[in-house]
Amino acid sequence: MTAPASNDTQVVPAEWRRRQEAQALAYHFLGRCFYEPPRAEWLAALADDRLFEAWPFPSRDDSAPAGLALLRAFCEGWDPARLGALEWDFNRLFVGPGEMLAPPWESVYRSKTKLTFQEPTLQVRAVYERFGVQAPAVHREPDDHLGLELAFVATLSDLAAAAAARDDTAQLATCCQTQKDFLQDHLLAWAPACLALVEKHARTDYYGGIWLPRRCERHASKNGVNAEGGGG
Repeated sequence: MTAPASNDTQVVPAEWRRRQEAQALAYHFLGRCFYEPPRAEWLAALADDRLFEAWPFPSRDDSAPAGLALLRAFCEGWDPARLGALEWDFNRLFVGPGEMLAPPWESVYRSKTKLTFQEPTLQVRAVYERFGVQAPAVHREPDDHLGLELAFVATLSDLAAAAAARDDTAQLATCCQTQKDFLQDHLLAWAPACLALVEKHARTDYYGGIWLPRRCERHASKNGVNAEGGGG
């Protein structure tokens, strides 16, 4: 299924809007997981909303259901007393002190210097700006953080859903194409290497499970779920 041609009179199928809304929810979740330290109220809301029972990315990869099962079990057994262990895991993976075990910036994986604020940072900043998006700490923190890139794809899904709701096929096509391009040019070009490090070093079921749905995401991208608004 492809995004409809730009046509002011064409009605967009309601299913496309629902798919984009579901994708936005999933990407917002993933973006927040990798960008922000875990918070008790956020984790309690995840448990109440039962997000992992209706994950929107289809996959034929057996490891994806295993990851989602870990996350479901974590939410079902959530206890605020476990917050300290999650904070420790988040910091050792993505923050420090000392060596980060899974650096969360695209430039680290794709530039010759392996440093932040390299060409990928400027590239994603330019794409963000096309949609009026700016990193929270632009010029002080790299724009190509994994959490921010995931949040940007969520924003594109939000915009696509809104466009579908008002039958704006031109805007819907723009958002869908940008999703596809951004996934191919950025997230899928480096995030698997980062998430492999998360898999290797995570010490909690929460972070041990989060890396696995990336395979659903990769499968969805290849089959047009993100890029084409409605599903393969």
